[in-house]
Amino acid sequence: MKEQIKKTIRKIVTKLYPEQNDVSFAVDYAPVATGADFASNAAMILAKKVRKSPMAVAEEILRFAQNDKSFTVTVAKPGFLNFTLSSEALLDILSDILASPDKFGASDLGKGQLAIVEYFQLNVAKPAHVGHLRSAVIGDCLKRILRFVGYKAISDTHIGDWGTQLGIMIAALKKNQGDKTAVIRDIQSSVQAYVKQSQLEDERDIGKAEFVKLEKGDPVNRQYWQGLVETARQSLKKSAEKLQLLNFEYELGESFYEDKMPAIIERLEEKGLLQIGETGEKYVDLEEYGLGRLICVKSDGGTTYEMRDLATLAYRYDELPQAVIARNIGTKQSQRLVPSDDGIAALAPLARNDKKLELAWNLYVVDSRQAHDFKQVFKTMGMLGYDVAKSKHVEFGFMSLPEGPISTRKGTIISLEALIDEAKKRALGIINEKNPDLVHKERVAGQVALAAVKYADLVHNRKSDIVFRWDEALSFEGNTGPYLQYTHARLKSILRKSGATPHLSSPTSGEELKEGERTVLRKLSYFPDIIEETASEFLPSTLAAYLYDLAGQVNSFYHSSPVIQEKDEKLRELRLAVVMASANVLKNGLDLLGIEAPEEM
Repeated sequence: MKEQIKKTIRKIVTKLYPEQNDVSFAVDYAPVATGADFASNAAMILAKKVRKSPMAVAEEILRFAQNDKSFTVTVAKPGFLNFTLSSEALLDILSDILASPDKFGASDLGKGQLAIVEYFQLNVAKPAHVGHLRSAVIGDCLKRILRFVGYKAISDTHIGDWGTQLGIMIAALKKNQGDKTAVIRDIQSSVQAYVKQSQLEDERDIGKAEFVKLEKGDPVNRQYWQGLVETARQSLKKSAEKLQLLNFEYELGESFYEDKMPAIIERLEEKGLLQIGETGEKYVDLEEYGLGRLICVKSDGGTTYEMRDLATLAYRYDELPQAVIARNIGTKQSQRLVPSDDGIAALAPLARNDKKLELAWNLYVVDSRQAHDFKQVFKTMGMLGYDVAKSKHVEFGFMSLPEGPISTRKGTIISLEALIDEAKKRALGIINEKNPDLVHKERVAGQVALAAVKYADLVHNRKSDIVFRWDEALSFEGNTGPYLQYTHARLKSILRKSGATPHLSSPTSGEELKEGERTVLRKLSYFPDIIEETASEFLPSTLAAYLYDLAGQVNSFYHSSPVIQEKDEKLRELRLAVVMASANVLKNGLDLLGIEAPEEM
């Protein structure tokens, strides 16, 4: 609706002031006190350019806008244009929702463009725990929303299967099992070995040495590594299924880029960007940008996270778009990886396709502590000629426990599996207390548990820090996932009890809506704009806040306005339609957050 109003204003401006047809102005939700739905500062912006008073320009625009049947327009000092949707426009929106419930709010904003979303970056040395929750649910939500607005959105876990931590684990396993190949059966036992070894600073050097041997192809270390990586992949798959994340099209671990790093080193050298440090390390000097040094190769010859990130970005720009279009992925299909003989993940063969796909976004859903590293990587790749404006660090705040930071090296972790199991246990207890006769209690408890855990994260601005507390994450009152689920279930119950399938008959057209229906329909009309805002700003909390407001308004509506008991047939039909449309939008919104909407609770 915002875009429609913008087009209307721009069309009028082009008539009034052709030379100003590209003027930039805003359309936003109107303050409650105005009684309007949308407001624009177009007249005030334009007034400065044409040297007239804002009120005079607003009145000029008003004269042309009065013929539009979609809304009424008023002018408010010092020159705001306020737009109020007509009953006819709101009923058209209601009809659209009922006609295409799954598509309402969808758009072609990203049509023909690729969005790569990296999230849930599990580390071989760290099983999925509460600290991984934010990346998982934020990334999964963004992938869903980007697809909803037309992008071919794909995801990559970018598993941490390379680096010093692998050397530390190999050193610990060798110490415990001897210098022989190992079958790593349990990721937790591997982590315990990592914790024990990493707490001994003098033995960390041994771990670094083991990683250098791994990079150089030591066969024993390679076999240890293969066992660790395979175990980690199975753990990742199990955790992703537990969280009900969309399938990952790619699981390209850091090791995938092992043979791609030399080319980046060569390009840096050709550009004269690579320097040798005092102890033999190779680095890019970014001091003039206030970013220090980006170390590519350490003095012991081992590569760094940053070096692998450089290779990752280059691959995603240079090769991945064509690999993606070679198969129809990025919608509902999933591309898996085929392990090569040496254990390094490789892409399965892809069919040929001559189409082109433009890379729009390369997103890294990673916590804010990595901000400096990403600035270094983006600056360096920009110096190599890459359009790094397409790459964005979608940062999120730090999650900690009440007793302090989550740290695998210290052994302070709560596994995601344990978290979800505990959430389900508590949800089932509440269901048994409130609705003991509910059919499929176990299934609903699982849905409620994930809603509680996911929404407790997504409701916050992703940039804020969060202290994870059981009582807050699993609360079933207030602004929570279970509250939204219950609202949806309540609406579905009303529809079942009515015994009717709502539809709008023509006599409703032209009639003025009552305030209750208008309030809910106005909120429903905002949904497409909210989706685009969420997609453009990469802020799931925008959608979460909207759904909470919608739930509150529709709850107030059906408590104050009789629905099933309404005597007036036309009004009853309209109210049932409003209830159904609200249920549809709530369901769609929850799905975009990665949350299921039970029919009964």
